[in-house]
Amino acid sequence: MLRRTAKWLGTVGLILVALSCTSLPQAGGAVGEEVATTQALPGADVVPLEWGRLVSVTVTLRAPSLLWFQDDSGSVRIVSFDHSTRQLQPQATLIRRR
Repeated sequence: MLRRTAKWLGTVGLILVALSCTSLPQAGGAVGEEVATTQALPGADVVPLEWGRLVSVTVTLRAPSLLWFQDDSGSVRIVSFDHSTRQLQPQATLIRRR
């Protein structure tokens, strides 16, 4: 009797969990809309002040480090720094905030 009740309660619990799920909104922007674009650095040794403040650094062992900058509008720019050449990569990734 106890086993039958436990199975029944387990089944009802699983049904309630399944019914409580809702679909998640679609990830990303509209169809055809780019989430990130590239932007050229003005030089191999300079990051413009307009790009904002340095908010994070991602360091990896064998890949370039990533420098994350955020400007006043909330847009984020990611600049790669190559340790072997000790230079910034010529292209940065721009993620705009809307």
